[in-house]
Amino acid sequence: MLVVRCFFVVALAFSSSAAETFTPGRTYFGRSNYIEYLAGDLPFVLSAPHGGREKPAELPDREKGTFAFDTNTQELARAIRDEFIARSGHYPHIIISRVQRRKLDCNREIVEAAAGHKLAEQSWNEYHAFIDAAQKSVVAKYGKGFFIDLHGHGHKDARLELGLGHNADVYAKPDAELNKPDIYEQSTLRLIARTGKISYTALLRGPTSFGALMEKQGFPATPSPGKPVPGTPYFNGGYTARRHSAVENFAGLQIESNSKGVRDTEANRKKFATALFNTLKTYLDAHLGLKLSDNGAGRSSQ
Repeated sequence: MLVVRCFFVVALAFSSSAAETFTPGRTYFGRSNYIEYLAGDLPFVLSAPHGGREKPAELPDREKGTFAFDTNTQELARAIRDEFIARSGHYPHIIISRVQRRKLDCNREIVEAAAGHKLAEQSWNEYHAFIDAAQKSVVAKYGKGFFIDLHGHGHKDARLELGLGHNADVYAKPDAELNKPDIYEQSTLRLIARTGKISYTALLRGPTSFGALMEKQGFPATPSPGKPVPGTPYFNGGYTARRHSAVENFAGLQIESNSKGVRDTEANRKKFATALFNTLKTYLDAHLGLKLSDNGAGRSSQ
């Protein structure tokens, strides 16, 4: 694996031409290897902000915020990459924070995320700049793409929680109300909802919804046909999912994964990665006209 170390200035923003310098299959790092970008060439971008294990002394501990460690989400992200390469012959875009959340939280806005520390702010900017660059690369090649922000939860209800930008009580509204633009315009799936190909309620929990397809692969999820209204507690989608699903020509969601059966063992991480590939293969074709193929293709069908 070819590794390239990139050193960026604070508040870095990549231009379209800069995005083209990232070679699929190569690994790029920000300052001190705190942020890692595994460059891709598929219309799929995945980030993992809370699975970092590094505790650099130069970054002070944050005193305010949430500090929970999403166990094995970094490892799960790497398993997903391996599966996509094996199945498609191409590379997903993967962005990982390797730093412990107590030091840096890339799923919060910069004030809370870095607590005013300049080096932490630089890493935060690098993390989101890598995602921005990946998305620009996807749009340049395919016209549109899909983003997932990967997390882990410890709730009693052991199922995937799909964060789409709505609080749990929103899903309990009547279908006629859910289908209104003022509801789906708040969603991380607004790009798909705007096409009107299917109703928003069908997109949330119909047979071709993300939750339905993951359940078909053996991973209970919510919202889905199996559990159309999430219970509480429920993670509805944080800073990263909302920010990077609002990019033009991108849709996305946050996955809060349960541990047992998903993140806990190498074998289960492999099973989840396989299920995610199968789900996205169907989902991206049905809703975005994007093809993930077992014969080495990642292309737009439109």
